[in-house]
Amino acid sequence: MNNPIRWTAQDAAKFLSPPTANDHKYSRGILGLRTGSPAYPGAAVLGAEAAWRTGIGMVQYVPQVDAPMTEFGLPSPAAAVLAARPETVVSQATDKVSAWLIGSGTNPADRSDAESAAIRAILQGSKPVIADAGALNLCVSRLQQEAPLALTPHAGEFAALWRALGQEQPTDDILACVTLAHALGCTIALKGSVTQIASPDGIVISAGPATPWLATAGTGDVLAGIFGALTARHATSITSTGPEFAELAATAAFLHDTAARIAAGPSRAGRPITALDVAYHLPAAIEQITT
Repeated sequence: MNNPIRWTAQDAAKFLSPPTANDHKYSRGILGLRTGSPAYPGAAVLGAEAAWRTGIGMVQYVPQVDAPMTEFGLPSPAAAVLAARPETVVSQATDKVSAWLIGSGTNPADRSDAESAAIRAILQGSKPVIADAGALNLCVSRLQQEAPLALTPHAGEFAALWRALGQEQPTDDILACVTLAHALGCTIALKGSVTQIASPDGIVISAGPATPWLATAGTGDVLAGIFGALTARHATSITSTGPEFAELAATAAFLHDTAARIAAGPSRAGRPITALDVAYHLPAAIEQITT
């Protein structure tokens, strides 16, 4: 196996170019979000915030089908997203969506049959899909000729994917990512201090190590939103087997870490940050990477 490519600012910069005078909101990509749940509306907010601040033409939030009622006076995910980012479109009409982010902040145990069917329809479509958290289990037994797919598991979710396949997980993370990418026919981005990324055609990329201050709740939802925005923006170049999805995943991880480091401050020790801090500093991180 070849050594992984170590992703750099120069590598990331080529995917973060500013819009031109000929761009408009549709040419800059439309990200469809099927994320968050009545129990975790914040995940939808964090993903939407990150996507907007990464530089995208439009974010469209698509509410769950047959979602249960919220508890404790929480707003619905759609209401929470609109309160935070009123630019977001909330609609079930998805014909203009360029790419999808699904699963963040959802629990398969709470998902209705109708919602599962809607997610499977997305996976069987033609638009690139990033599957996170609660949507990962629906990606183990995909049919052929479906959407280009990237999975973004953390270590525990990664192990669960191996168990679902009925196979033993290799102890080496890089080998495990490569093997799983080949087995599922999709790009795998194993999140961690060093994010390991593998594409089905054998491309392996490492991003990190990231600042330890990212070890806090919600930062994975921010990373997913970044990745989603980049995917929607570059959707026409993504194929099921090519390197583009892996390169965009690495760019998302690099941008995520850069924003976190800016938020944590210039001192060597840094300072505590929250997931929203990371999202708020994405524009400055893009500026730093591209200049």
